[in-house]
Amino acid sequence: MAAVVSRVGRVVVGTVAGLGLALGVAACGGSPAPGAPGAAVAPSSAAPATPDPAVQPYCDAVTRVQTEQAAPGAGAGGVAPSSDAARRQVADLVATAPPEIAAEWRTVQALTDQALASLAGTGGDPTRIDRAELERLQREAGPAVARIQEVTQQRCGITFRPPG
Repeated sequence: MAAVVSRVGRVVVGTVAGLGLALGVAACGGSPAPGAPGAAVAPSSAAPATPDPAVQPYCDAVTRVQTEQAAPGAGAGGVAPSSDAARRQVADLVATAPPEIAAEWRTVQALTDQALASLAGTGGDPTRIDRAELERLQREAGPAVARIQEVTQQRCGITFRPPG
């Protein structure tokens, strides 16, 4: 039973990650292709050595969320707690995002809510997840995620990386 709960939790984390929240991997694991939503962004010579103080709370939130999602037990609590954590993480990023990517984070937030609602509709059974729906949400999130990655790299000097 614990293995199933852990696997479902990883699906939640992977689902959100596929939308860009974990800023690294596609739904249910694996690295996305370069340039795809959630792909790593190469370091930029325009990246600051230290973040602009105006965006420090956002940079700190991105670092914290990536650390939380890369933690060994991330998603191990089951669907509801993992979904709650994902919603909190996205809300934190929305609340602290610099103005130039606030709209993109709101887009990711709306699509994350849709993905989590779809997952909840499975009753926690990862074999019943509508992969086509998740892929659609990932495609819709793509432009917002790419812009978030670009601005975060430029303003915070943070390169997105896959969890754990």
